[in-house]
Amino acid sequence: MMRAHLIILACLALPGIASAEACRTVHGRMSLANGAPTVRIWVIGSNRVLGVVQQNERFDDLPANVRRIWAADGDDAMWRSDLFGHFRVCAVTPSRPGRMQLVSLKAASDLRRSARN
Repeated sequence: MMRAHLIILACLALPGIASAEACRTVHGRMSLANGAPTVRIWVIGSNRVLGVVQQNERFDDLPANVRRIWAADGDDAMWRSDLFGHFRVCAVTPSRPGRMQLVSLKAASDLRRSARN
């Protein structure tokens, strides 16, 4: 029994195995908020909010299509609009009830920009 646990732990330590399971695609609304992280994704149909980790809080770390659509009308417009779509995210921190999970954003598709009310 102990040997089986060691094998499972060894497999999880291999590059790509644990991270592949930690990545998923969510349908959500991406918006900007004061605080860190600035970019957040609300997973539609849940109470879950994901915080998108960016090095030095720079928007350059976001996928090109997100930057292009979001900033089409200037940087100020980013704060007044949301993006709806499918977001490929990978966990940076474990999922814990009542806490914002930190993720890295790998890709986005089917994006639609909407003015914030």
